Amino acid sequence: MLTLECDNMKAPKIVRFIVIGVGRMGSVHATNLYKKRVRHARLVAVVDISKEALDKFKKTRKKIEQFSNYLDIPEDFDFDAVIIAVPHYQHLVIAEYFLKLGKHVLIEKPMGVTLSEGGRFNQFLKSYQGSALSSIVYNQRTNPVYRKAFQLINSGTIGKIQRINFIITDWYRSDAYYRENSWRGSFRLEGGGTLINQCVHQLDILSWLTGMPKSIYAKMRTVGRNISGENDVCALFKYENGAFCNLSVSAHELHGTNRIEIAGEKGRLVLTKSRLKLYSFKMSEPDVNKNTKKGYGSVRKNVKRFFYGIKIISDLLYGQQIRIVRNFTNHILFSEPLIAKASDGIFALELINAIYTSSWTNTEVFLPLDPKTYDELLRAQIKKEIDALEK
Repeated sequence: MLTLECDNMKAPKIVRFIVIGVGRMGSVHATNLYKKRVRHARLVAVVDISKEALDKFKKTRKKIEQFSNYLDIPEDFDFDAVIIAVPHYQHLVIAEYFLKLGKHVLIEKPMGVTLSEGGRFNQFLKSYQGSALSSIVYNQRTNPVYRKAFQLINSGTIGKIQRINFIITDWYRSDAYYRENSWRGSFRLEGGGTLINQCVHQLDILSWLTGMPKSIYAKMRTVGRNISGENDVCALFKYENGAFCNLSVSAHELHGTNRIEIAGEKGRLVLTKSRLKLYSFKMSEPDVNKNTKKGYGSVRKNVKRFFYGIKIISDLLYGQQIRIVRNFTNHILFSEPLIAKASDGIFALELINAIYTSSWTNTEVFLPLDPKTYDELLRAQIKKEIDALEK
């Protein structure tokens, strides 16, 4: 397993961070850096267009520089990296700006809003000649349970994947949550609802573990919330090998479930956020079918269990995102392999755009998705929002 923070590191170097956006998630990053919870990293400034957000942060952190606009940061200000935690439409514009300045960039999820802008950013990264680095806060990739699943799948332990079921109904968000910030749950200001805000993490895990599907058919709706974005989704993914994934997402279900089951010819994985069960079969399904001469057919199985471990306590205290910040810092200073490159953000983004496209057009959508098609559909959705506001 990847070491996220090494005790034997001797280099005295420090990465000086600026956090851009100190709302809900940005303030978590800024607080962790300010309290020196990330070794070799320090907070030197925060940026937010909201005076209220800056004043709230300043009450307990008086020595940290503040700016109301990232463009106001002086050229001679001493910093090495930024964490971008602002509304989604601004992510890649700000990221490109700082990379051109030679500053390292860590982007909060999602990568952006549209496949078009994500593709343009990845093209920029391919042509980029500087030495600055970029990463994305896909903190679920640090979860030991998912990392174990990644290892088991890629080692061939469960064989060819036959079926996937992913139930993600534990992202409960009340109407009050959406009223806290006007951009939430809006295609015009956020780029969507539950999929692009919360469930982007699970869609990243799904593409990371099983690869991208070849087509998607989806339905979505809004239940009990005064938002235009979705909070209820059902989708069917079809993979190149014929396997299906049934995806069920809800942000209006109390005490929901977060469970993924991946069935292969040689075994099955059952994962929650903190536990994994591995069912290993003595014989693969094709061999069982071939060798069964009478009756239903069966095979013996072994069961192994894996648990999250003690790190779950620190996650509850400081947030799982801190492990991505540690990894990013260690990558800058000591070349530790990145857990998630910024360019990796394109995969979940394409899945989100494809789900929206399928639901809006009531058709099966094939990947790779045409970015221009989605851009046109999104513009139409935004116009509907604006028209509704003007009534």
